[in-house]
Amino acid sequence: MSAEILKQIETILRRDCGVVGPITRGARLQQDLGLDSVGLLTLALEVENHFEIILAEPPDRPPETIAELIALVAEAQQGA
Repeated sequence: MSAEILKQIETILRRDCGVVGPITRGARLQQDLGLDSVGLLTLALEVENHFEIILAEPPDRPPETIAELIALVAEAQQGA
């Protein structure tokens, strides 16, 4: 399941956030993929819309890597 989530997140990153480099589970959203605050917000909104979920990350600990974002999506899908 997480491989499918990764594939869909990769599509969102490329289409909506303009990421062109390699996207791996360990990639850091800001440092490696170059997302700024607007890019992070766009990513969060598009992920929520695509998967029809609400990401429940703690406000003081947003996801820093693709792997953490995948885990949040999987968790939200299980709780739905």
